[in-house]
Amino acid sequence: MNPRSPTNPGSDTGPSRYSFTSRWHLRASRDQVWEELDALLASDDPFVWWPGLRSRRGEGDEIHVTASSPVGYRLRFRLHDLVETPRDRVTLRSDGDLSGTATMAFAPVDAGHSTIDVTWDVEATPRWMHATERLLRPVFVLAHDAVMRRGERALNAWLTSSAARASRRRRRR
Repeated sequence: MNPRSPTNPGSDTGPSRYSFTSRWHLRASRDQVWEELDALLASDDPFVWWPGLRSRRGEGDEIHVTASSPVGYRLRFRLHDLVETPRDRVTLRSDGDLSGTATMAFAPVDAGHSTIDVTWDVEATPRWMHATERLLRPVFVLAHDAVMRRGERALNAWLTSSAARASRRRRRR
């Protein structure tokens, strides 16, 4: 675990149920983070910045995601029912290999820094995960943590990248 960004190691909420919390520390203001993620969520590839995630826009607010774990398995799920409270939070539902809800809460730290608290309450639905959960739950938890840390690092890089700056320039026009 990243000591700056603790992750709850998946509360034991029942067979194949997980409750994860992660805090992302970002080197950008809450407004900058919100504007960038809001624009990305409306794009054809909302998670283009996140290594190990492939995403594509579906109908309405649907986003289809394939997440590759660092230990070799993939999870496919659909995000939907996105509710945005500007500059404060995003809530959504998921179904597929991960069925449940997520909340991302945005908070300012200072003029150039912010945090996002990510909470996932999900059930892993693949049969093989149910069958192996007693043995592999710690691996699933560590894989989730690694994917989230990769996301935090990649979002920080994206926010300072030329792609993000170009995106902001296009929105100002």
